[in-house]
Amino acid sequence: MSTSLPSAEPSHPTVHRILHIAFWGIDAQTTAAAFEIHTQAQPGWTKRLQITAHDLPQALDANAIPNWLAVKLDTSPRPHLSLLVPSNPAQHTIASELHLRSALIQAGVSFQVLYGAAMAEQVRNTANALALTAKAILPSSERACFVVNDTTKPINPRMRSWNCEKCSDPECEHKLFAGLLPA
Repeated sequence: MSTSLPSAEPSHPTVHRILHIAFWGIDAQTTAAAFEIHTQAQPGWTKRLQITAHDLPQALDANAIPNWLAVKLDTSPRPHLSLLVPSNPAQHTIASELHLRSALIQAGVSFQVLYGAAMAEQVRNTANALALTAKAILPSSERACFVVNDTTKPINPRMRSWNCEKCSDPECEHKLFAGLLPA
């Protein structure tokens, strides 16, 4: 009778890739802080994310933005997801953001513009962008924790696909074509 002995080799913990998210803009710190609070409620997110926020100084000259960006990119890891946070539509901030967009493009940093009227909407949009990024760059075994279940929007059931060419119902045709007429 033989008994199996435990393996002499130590088990190694599973190593998961860390996703780097960078927020860019006039008010990037505020949005990043709100998203960090959101990540604490998501299982597994806090240990899988590194979040950096880069506030664009409002007084920074447009010609200095590429140098400012180069320093930021040299001192922090290259982000997997870069989000440009739009600020209030004041004229000086719009110009600064346009220069920042140009500098990001010239530096080869792909980015998404983070839209949303309220902070909650921006956080939700960030979570959705993160889920899509994780799906694109992580193996399926590592991206399960990044699934976003957005319960704030009602789930609409899929409409049954219908083949109108084979339908000969006059009421259906009337509704279809009446909907095309201008009101």
